[in-house]
Order: sequence, then C-alpha cells, then structure tokens
Amino acid sequence: MTLIDDILNQFERSTKWKGDFSGSASLRIEEEDYKSIGKSTLIQEAISLEEEQLLKICWVKGYYHEDIEKVEYPLTHIEAFYQRANRTPKYQLIEQKLQLVLSYYVKLKTPWMRRYTEEEVLPKLNKGGYTQELEELKLLYLCLEGLDQLEAPIFKRVFSKRILKNSKTFEKDLQDKIIRIARRFDEELVDTMENSEVLAQLYIEEYSQELSIKGSLLLKVADKMLDTGVFPYGTVLNTQTIKNSVILDNKHITKLITIENKANYVSEAYEEGTLIIFCHGYFSPLEREFLNKLRVILSEQEVCYLHSGDLDYGGVRIFQYIRRRIFPKLQPYRMDVDTFNQYISYSEAIEPGPLEKLKGIEEPLLLPLIERILETNLVIEQEAFL
Repeated sequence: MTLIDDILNQFERSTKWKGDFSGSASLRIEEEDYKSIGKSTLIQEAISLEEEQLLKICWVKGYYHEDIEKVEYPLTHIEAFYQRANRTPKYQLIEQKLQLVLSYYVKLKTPWMRRYTEEEVLPKLNKGGYTQELEELKLLYLCLEGLDQLEAPIFKRVFSKRILKNSKTFEKDLQDKIIRIARRFDEELVDTMENSEVLAQLYIEEYSQELSIKGSLLLKVADKMLDTGVFPYGTVLNTQTIKNSVILDNKHITKLITIENKANYVSEAYEEGTLIIFCHGYFSPLEREFLNKLRVILSEQEVCYLHSGDLDYGGVRIFQYIRRRIFPKLQPYRMDVDTFNQYISYSEAIEPGPLEKLKGIEEPLLLPLIERILETNLVIEQEAFL
C-alpha cells in the first residue's frame, strides 16, 4: 500500500470514478494511513510527489516535515497516479466487465438469468459497485450460458467438464452462487426446495433421477410393451426410461395419488385402477414433462387426482406446485382438519419463519387445514400416519 494507492482508492469511491477529472481533491491523512504504509515512508513519498508538482502537502501546524494534515491535488493528475501505481483505472475495468456481461446477456433466453443480469449485475456495474474479478465474472456467465442451453438432465460433473473444462469447477466455485441467484430470480422455484431440488429444476443431476410408481402403467420402451403392474410392490423408472418411454392408453386408471414421503408411499396399499407416485418433494422438469404427458393421455377419461403430504408449510407448497404445474384437478388427500386432529398428539411446534409464510399462502383447497395450523401453531409430518 502506498500514498498513491490511498489517493486512487478515495477517487474510486467518489462519484467521479467514471473518469471525470475536473476540479481538485484532497486526502486527509489519518493515523491508520501511517500504520498501513509506515509514517516515514508515507511522508517521504508525499515529499517526492510534491517535488514533481503532482500534489501539495498541508502540514500539521507546528509539525513541518513531521506530520501531514492532508494532501491536495488536481484531478487531472489521477491518470499519472494510475500509471505510477501500475493500476488499471476502475472505469476501464468496469467497462470491460460491462462489455463481457452484455455479450452473454444478448444470447441468454432463460427469464431468471436475464432478470439477474438486468436487476443485479448491470445496475451494480453502472454504479461501479460490482467487485467480482473479470475472470470470475466470465466463468459465471459461461456457466449461465451452459445452463441456458440445457434441454435435458445432465450429471453435475459432466456439465462441469463439458462447459467449464473441469469436472469439479461447478461444484467447487459456482454451485452455491448459481443456487442463490436462481432462488432469488427464478419465479418457478419454491422456497422450500432443497438445494438438490433447485439444481434438478435447472437440469443438473447429482445422480440419475428415479420416479417411483406403484400400480399398472402401460408404456412402450424400446419397442417393448411394459406394464408396471407386474411389480405389485412398485417399481422405479430411471432417467433413461422416463426420457424414452411412450405412454400408452391407460383406460384402467381411475385414480392417481402423489405422495410426498417415501415411507408413506411404500405403505400405501395398492388398489386396482390406482396409480401411486412418490413425488419426493418437487418433481424435476423431466418428471413434470412425463407426468404432463400422462395427464394428457388420461384427459379423455374420469380420473380422480389426489395428493398426500405433510401437514405443514412445505406440504402446502408442494401441493400447490403439483396442482399448478402438473395436475390442475388435484385434490388434497389426508390433508384436512379431521386428519390433523386425529394425529395431533404427534405434532410439533411450527417454526416462526414458516409460520409467517403460511399466513400469506392463498390455497382455497387447503384453507381449513391452514387455519387449523395457524390456530394451534402446530404441524404434523406425514409419517405420523403410519
């Protein structure tokens, strides 16, 4: 650190950082400046700069050559200070970052990525407040561009190797930031999603997706007819099966139940004509696409759509998500006041955060349950039913 660095740091914090060199400025010398630079070193540097007519020293009265009150300089000398310090002017660095961001922004199609750029990155850059290094910013937007182009799930490390040239870079340097950005700007995400569920919504897989189902579902897979009903206790469709299956007419299905928790899914008794699906929280985009195709196939027949989940804020949000994104005719199943009262001895106190959020939820189909939770300040996990 030098006196010139202090001068430049002050200039970059001012409103003239974009390159306005009109007028003059002064820097008051504080005790911390002496400590960080060294008192004798700072004084000698100031004297040398004054001899070169780059600044003027105002000495503390009675302490000539011993203690500096402030230094004064015309702003036309700022460029010379940058050269002396071997520093790139802030306005040049910001302009480089702006051009980089804009070069990616014009190519991005995903709404939340464009919103992030418009509402956070560009305003900060225009105010000179974006501190991320140019290479870090480039890596971030390279990652966003890669995510923007995904149309199907991809394993996390494969994505990282393909887009970032290193299999661990995404997880090590970008994952947390991408999740934070997506949570803030992606309106499709739900606040109760786990980080892994957020990544799944972005098509990033930590492991192969598995859709657990119980009941008879007729599919065509690789030119072979498949009836999952041959597995009386349920089966699992992995990513490749989900992606490559053709859903056939399933006239026999009269009821479809989604269940939030695995233990309840496993314990749910199979009934003829019922398809039971473990939703594990929030369905991924690939699973949503598959289930929406199923809904279209079933649209010509009478099917009862039900969902069973936790009697808490998260359970309400998951119900809303499935109803709004997949099955519009979805009705609650074991998510009513009678069920709540029946298992209230297994309840737990609701946390303040979810309690406040629940007060703002508008879900007519679950309104009696929500009012009961708010009345008692209690919640019940679905596993209590077992």
